[in-house]
Amino acid sequence: MNRTIRLLLPFIAIVFSSTSYALMPDRALTQYLHRIWQTQQGLPQGTLYAIAQTRDGYLWLGSQTGLVRFDGVRFTPAGTRNGISLDNIWVRELLVDKDGDLWVGSNDSGLFHLHADTAEQFSLAQGLPADNVHCLIEGKSGEVWACTSKGLARIAGGKVSVFRTAQGLSDDNLRAACQANDGSLWFGGAGDELNQWNGAEFKRRRLSLMPRFASTWTMRCAADGTFWIGTGDGLIQLKDGHERRISKADGLPDNRIFDLQSSRDGGLWIGTNEGFSRWRDGEIESFRSRDGLSQSGVHSLFEDREGALWVGTKNGLNQFLDGRAIPYTVNEGLPANDAGPIVQDGGGTTWVGTLGKGLARFDGRRFHVLTTAQGLLSNMIYSLAADSVGDLWVGSDAGLNRLRGGVVAQTMTSANGLPGKIVRAIFRDHEGVLWVGTSNGLTTVRDGKLVEPKGFHGVLKAPIVAFGEDRDHRMLIATEGSGLYVYDKGIPKELIQEGMMLRDVDSFYTDRDGFVWMGGLGGGLRLLKDGRVKQFYLRDGLFDNEIYGIAADGEDRLWMACSKGIFSVKRTDLLDFAAGKILKFESRPYSPLDGLRTIECKAGVQPAVWTMNDGRVWFSTIRGVLLLDVSHLQHKFEPPPVVIEDVTVNGQSGTPTDFEKLPAGLKNIEFHYTGLSFVVPAKLTFRYILEGFDKNWIEAGTRREAFYTNLPPGPYRFRVTACNVDGTCNAEGAFARFVLAPSFYQQVWFLPLCILLAGFAVWGAYQLRIRRLREQFDLILAERSRIARELHDTLIQGFSGVTMEMQALSGRLFRAEEKETLVEIIADAGTCLREARRSVAGLRSARGQNAGLAGAIAEAAKQITETKDVRLKLRLEPRGGTLPADVEYNLLRIAQEAVSNSVKHSGARNIEIGLRSTPEWVRLMIKDDGEGFKVDQAGYTKTGHYGLIGMKERASHIGAQFGLTSEVGRGTIVSIELPTARAGKSE
Repeated sequence: MNRTIRLLLPFIAIVFSSTSYALMPDRALTQYLHRIWQTQQGLPQGTLYAIAQTRDGYLWLGSQTGLVRFDGVRFTPAGTRNGISLDNIWVRELLVDKDGDLWVGSNDSGLFHLHADTAEQFSLAQGLPADNVHCLIEGKSGEVWACTSKGLARIAGGKVSVFRTAQGLSDDNLRAACQANDGSLWFGGAGDELNQWNGAEFKRRRLSLMPRFASTWTMRCAADGTFWIGTGDGLIQLKDGHERRISKADGLPDNRIFDLQSSRDGGLWIGTNEGFSRWRDGEIESFRSRDGLSQSGVHSLFEDREGALWVGTKNGLNQFLDGRAIPYTVNEGLPANDAGPIVQDGGGTTWVGTLGKGLARFDGRRFHVLTTAQGLLSNMIYSLAADSVGDLWVGSDAGLNRLRGGVVAQTMTSANGLPGKIVRAIFRDHEGVLWVGTSNGLTTVRDGKLVEPKGFHGVLKAPIVAFGEDRDHRMLIATEGSGLYVYDKGIPKELIQEGMMLRDVDSFYTDRDGFVWMGGLGGGLRLLKDGRVKQFYLRDGLFDNEIYGIAADGEDRLWMACSKGIFSVKRTDLLDFAAGKILKFESRPYSPLDGLRTIECKAGVQPAVWTMNDGRVWFSTIRGVLLLDVSHLQHKFEPPPVVIEDVTVNGQSGTPTDFEKLPAGLKNIEFHYTGLSFVVPAKLTFRYILEGFDKNWIEAGTRREAFYTNLPPGPYRFRVTACNVDGTCNAEGAFARFVLAPSFYQQVWFLPLCILLAGFAVWGAYQLRIRRLREQFDLILAERSRIARELHDTLIQGFSGVTMEMQALSGRLFRAEEKETLVEIIADAGTCLREARRSVAGLRSARGQNAGLAGAIAEAAKQITETKDVRLKLRLEPRGGTLPADVEYNLLRIAQEAVSNSVKHSGARNIEIGLRSTPEWVRLMIKDDGEGFKVDQAGYTKTGHYGLIGMKERASHIGAQFGLTSEVGRGTIVSIELPTARAGKSE
């Protein structure tokens, strides 16, 4: 399977497993969310003749200047594929076949087949009848048919077959095609005949209502069996063999029909030269440039997988989709966008007052307006209320009207006893009594008459802005400038909280538990519960401190209209905060999908918010009214498909499959990815991770690219996921694998090789050192031999002659004491002579194959003690390796000196010599049981012994540690400890 297809499989599964959506048909075209992309946003210039969506989720746009891919944010030219350029061609038609491949019909370059990352071109040279392709359609067997000005082409298996009038066509110049429910293909073009291909031959069907000189420009075969034929002079409906022509006289904006598309709800989208229309159940509704379309000529229409409608014009790309609320403005028949109060009467009718354009009654589809012409006192409506018998009471700046059955039945003004001219608030209490607040106090309506409540005569003449009622049926009266009053048992009293009056209250809502919620003009939200008032501010979690109206939904949320829009808060969170159970609560503002749209609710009207019988909530705003279906606000969008578009390595771009194996030395790698949801594409958020390098996911926000530098060699997997604006995420996302090869010095064999070479270098240096030491030792041996010869020839010979002369002299001496002294001298001289001879023998001794330190020490010790009454104990271990010659020589001399000292000076009876060695160290020890002597802390005798000093110097010379232990009467121990690592470093 192709690598690219495998990368696309995760989100292909998401796309095809998700529910298909469509624009809600009960909304007017002007109520859909409308977005426009033009050249300022990167859209190529020229008319958009075709729009299609491939399986991966991309939109493809065909224009006069080439083929463009769109992901909701960026427009990317198709560029060149395997040498075939898709830029600067006039695209007339696009088709996505059953395999997901894209076919591109051009006006001047023939037909292009795009598969994966390759392209194939069909033109006159490949057997196409002409290079201008006006329509494309796929047959039942997967073959592709192309309409041209010189015949019909069928492409199957890469081969082109041509059909013309000789094969049964009514005309060679074909421009439109569609597939009927039975699988047959229908083609239309110049003339008044349609051509049907049944799989074996062409049959003709004449259109009797085709206008003279007109031709078929577009066709659509509907699911109900209807054939729609768009011509240059109106629309023809062919159903059950009957024809009907639809034109401007029937409601079309123009008779020139450029494109037709079936809608998912069974309707038909009609693109004309003066905007586009929707045909549904025989009714036509149109949207033109004056309604906001980017340009009047609509040449392409397309519904994407998310249900959005795309409209291509000469000057822009338009998108229409369902918003999360339904706006009603003058476009939908509201008399004015400056909306006033909203209420639903007992019969279920919705009434909307305006500030200057009268009162509007909404029947579910249209608004019907009542003004002063129908008996209203004024068109400036401030307040509305329905009484217990179903009548509607209307408060205006000129008094009070009563409507019965939609007709003005009663009028009340100051002449009838109304305290003030302007009626700002109307409220029905639990007994059905209407309370009327005016600009100069309040009154009530009982049995159709104005009655001043008990206790208010001459009292509270301030403007009244709102009424409420608590669970004890006490009336709450909000005034402008005079605070809040409670009317209890016929007595109005100011509501004082902590010694202060509550001011700026302009709305009330009593919940199901009887708790009263009060909105304020800058004072935030207040709760009246159990006689106490709790306040909520921005710092506590409130979205806005100016609240114009409050209502509740079926999920126990309070919805509030404010100066910054609309928001909701869970009632339980507010109660928990008031009780001190939580430190902060969360407000959930309503956010329209269109980031450019702003919402500001209306102040000074009663009521500004109303919950209808069906649970939907209406809000009065400065731009009309807004209907919010709060039960559907939790609807989640489908997870957005994710695509890794390209990878850039050291400035070279390509697909992820192009860079699965990267050579060594590459330092910069960039990944460009996107999400393919067109609901709110600019607000898609991403996160990514490079497995094998990153420890955690990186939150990229709306950024659609990732950068890495100086990556170490190894295998990696780049993963990216995306989340929609409502938090639904595609956790699987997309991924791209690659392996970065190591440089030669990063190969696994490089370090061992370096270690091996270093070992060889050390071994070579060691061998050179040994060779040098041996050469030096040979020189030493030669010098020793020379010295031995000199000593033998001079000193020893001379010493021998002197000794013999003294022996001869002793024979001639007669005095016993002199003779004894001379004998002693001779004995000492003999001893010195023997030692000299031993030294000469040692100088002359050469190291043979079996020679060693242990043997040399043993031989030297035996020679020293052979004439003495001393017991010698040897514990000499032969060493497995060899020590440098100078090290062995100095150790031997130290041993000789220590044994000689023991023999000469200590009077020892036993001498023990030990030699032990390991691969790490060599230890030499000479121990006697002689008289011993006192040693100071530095290891020296007070009198000093040059022999000891010499031994220390020799030990230091070879890097050994010299040790001396001696006590008077307990013998002496001389020890030498030499680390073998330092044996070769002596100087």
